[in-house]
This record gives sequence, structure tokens and C-alpha cells, in this order.
Amino acid sequence: MDTLFFSGQGLKISCLAFLLLLALATLNHQRLVLTHARTLDRDVFGLIAFYMEVKDRNSEWRGAMEKWPVHTCNISGVCEIDPCGFEFQEQRKDWEGVSCRYQWNWDRSIPRVVTNIHLPKRGLNGTLPRSYLLFDNITEIDMDTNMLTGTLPREFGCLRNLIEIDLSKNQLYGTIPQEWNLLNGLVEMEVDDNRGLSGCVPSECPPFNRFCGGFFGKPCPSFTTDRLIGTDVRGTRIAGRCSPYPGGDSALAAGLSCPVPGDPFYRDLITRFFTEQQQTSAKAVNNSGSSSGGDGVTSSGSAGSGVAISTTTKQPAK
Repeated sequence: MDTLFFSGQGLKISCLAFLLLLALATLNHQRLVLTHARTLDRDVFGLIAFYMEVKDRNSEWRGAMEKWPVHTCNISGVCEIDPCGFEFQEQRKDWEGVSCRYQWNWDRSIPRVVTNIHLPKRGLNGTLPRSYLLFDNITEIDMDTNMLTGTLPREFGCLRNLIEIDLSKNQLYGTIPQEWNLLNGLVEMEVDDNRGLSGCVPSECPPFNRFCGGFFGKPCPSFTTDRLIGTDVRGTRIAGRCSPYPGGDSALAAGLSCPVPGDPFYRDLITRFFTEQQQTSAKAVNNSGSSSGGDGVTSSGSAGSGVAISTTTKQPAK
């Protein structure tokens, strides 16, 4: 009769195998938790509004928005293919350009939030999408090297978690709004090569271009691999710093009206989206009924012209 025992090297190997299995189980649990952590409903409605605002501007916008599976989202702000449910899924192709960073250790009960929308180098036209303003927790806006026109929105001052704005190499004009003084966490502001921009840089915006890391002094921020950070206004007509704003941040904040999904502009976009989804579903059901010789059953979808849009308060970024 064989006797089961561990000794010497066998014990070491068995312990190592056990620890490896434990680590894999822990990792799989973490992946499961993050995969099933739902995106904040306000951010889901923000993505739907963004999609509806820009999808028909030109073929480039349409191509970018085709990568966003908004059709899987319902009127409750829940998406079958969730925007933030993919932090450990590599080479994911949907929700392209959308990221939900810095939330890996959050409890699964806390809804995830959109932190980045990166759409550079795509030939995108028109003004900066107003729907950016619905993402309270966004940290990075990157739309460099496109064909954007219009002025810089003063309402960006509402997005207090921004650390980077990259709008370089577009066709923007006007001045940098004084309300951008409210972006106290901003580290990088690139508006270079917008020849229509003029005026001065608000006093509280990041210092002009400076190097970081290595032999250049302070370590670089974790969000970038670029060693040149700060405010970049090369290729514009911007000159120098503005004087401090009279009354400071409190006066600037008092003059700002920060949007919510229930505002008429966004409500119309979101309502139209769900109405179109309902019509598409009804048409598909009718076609299916006709082809099978049925009675042409119509859909009774949950969305209509009276869509109730949630105005959920923001989840603070951690």
C-alpha cells in the first residue's frame, strides 16, 4: 500500500503549485468583478448623446461611431456591451477611444465612470462636441490632428477632473476661456497649431512647455509618456499670461452653468436615439412577421417620445 506524504522538494513543488492556483483564482475573481461592474448611467447617456450629436457630421465621424455599440444600451442606462466592463480585456474593438481608468480597486458595487475619450488623427470635423460636458469624471480629452472648428467652450471649466486637453493641429479660433482657470488639476494643455487662436493664457493654466523625467527634473505624470508637458501654444497668436481674473475662482464658478443629461439639448438627442431604436425594432418584427406569414405583430418597446432621462449625480473620481 502506497503512503501519501510530502517531503523535501515535493513539498516545495506542491506549495508552489497551490500558491500559483490561488493567484490565478484571485486574478480571475478580479477580472470577473471588473467585467461585471456597471458603468454609471449618467455616463451611458453621455455616450449616447455624444453618438447622436456627431454620427452624421461626415463619413469619418460615422466610421468612428460605428465602433460604439450604443444599440446594446437600454433606457435604464444599462448596456449589454458595457463601456467600462473591459479594463482587463485586451484588444477589445468596441467602444473604441473610450476608457475607464483609475478604478481597478473599486468595489464592484460602485458604478464605473468614463475618464478618457481619445479620437485623434481621424479627419473629424465640426465644433467640439457639447456632449463632452456630460462626463463629470473625465480626465483626458484628446482630439488632436483633426479638422475641428469653432471656439473653445467655457463650460470645460465644469470638468474639474481634467488633467489633459489635447486639441492641437485643428482649426479652432478665438481665445482660451478664463473659466479654464477652474481646472486646478490640469497638467497638460495642448492647443498648438490652431492659427486662429489669440489672446493670452489664463493665469491658473499649466506653465508653458517644460520637460520632465530623467535628467529634466520632476518625474513625468503617470498618464503620459511624453517628456514635454505643460501649456503648448506654438503655432497660434496667443501671447503671454492673462492677469488674474477679478474675484477669482468663485466669481468664475458663479457664472458657469454645468449641463446635465436632462437639459433640452441632451434630452432631445437621447430621446431621438431611443425612438429610432424602437422604430428599428418594430420594423424588424414586422418584416419577420411578414416573411413567416404571421399577422405583422408590432413592437411595444420601452422607449418613446416620453423618455425619462436619469440625472444621476456624479460618482467622484478616485
